[in-house]
Amino acid sequence: MFRVEQAQMLASLVVLTLATIQDINEREVDDVVWIVGLLVGVSLDICLFLKVRPPLESIVQYVRFLIPFLIIIIGSWRLKLMGEADILAFITLAILQPVHPYRKGMFPPAFCTLLYSNVLILLVPLYFLAWNLALMLKGENIFDGFEESTLRKFLASLLAIPIRAEKADKFKFFSVAQNGTSPRKKFKLISALSIPETKEELPKTEEPLVWICPSIPMIPFILAGYLMTLWLGDPILLLIQLIS
Repeated sequence: MFRVEQAQMLASLVVLTLATIQDINEREVDDVVWIVGLLVGVSLDICLFLKVRPPLESIVQYVRFLIPFLIIIIGSWRLKLMGEADILAFITLAILQPVHPYRKGMFPPAFCTLLYSNVLILLVPLYFLAWNLALMLKGENIFDGFEESTLRKFLASLLAIPIRAEKADKFKFFSVAQNGTSPRKKFKLISALSIPETKEELPKTEEPLVWICPSIPMIPFILAGYLMTLWLGDPILLLIQLIS
């Protein structure tokens, strides 16, 4: 028999998949996706409540986990570590899927998804590093004109990428990750610590490469984190099982 929890899972997958497609293509998600997701989520939550009649302690436990979860994601948004669409994705998921459909874990799926997606985002610096190494193997002098230490060059390779000015249009949003002119250019590593919400104007230069911090769509990572939650369950419980 088709259970309410399975309907919640299907709705969550549909909403996050639609949001992922829009985030990749446009770097924006239509508010209608979240509004419909929230309305469906509330309706399914009511059905689940009427069907299961959870005890008061279960509701209190969920609220106890939900409050720090909201504090974390809203704080991340205020610090520009997440975009508005990313926050709405987590809130929508928290409403759509309050409990794991297969009861894998003690934390709500939205919180587990937050943990998994942030672990996956750690792969982005490795991608940037591979990008920069590939340019160097092609003979590009990506650090030409920079007066920087080896450590800062390495950090820049993890947090930013050099592009040709004519290829900047392929990036929806980005921040410029360099200051000054040759031979005393410096990296702006602080630019990598927040999500760019605009496309900065590139500095006027005759040099072939300009370093930028591109805005990476995060909702695909949220979708991947949700799939990992469905498959692996609670990451904290999984970690405890691995080390015990």
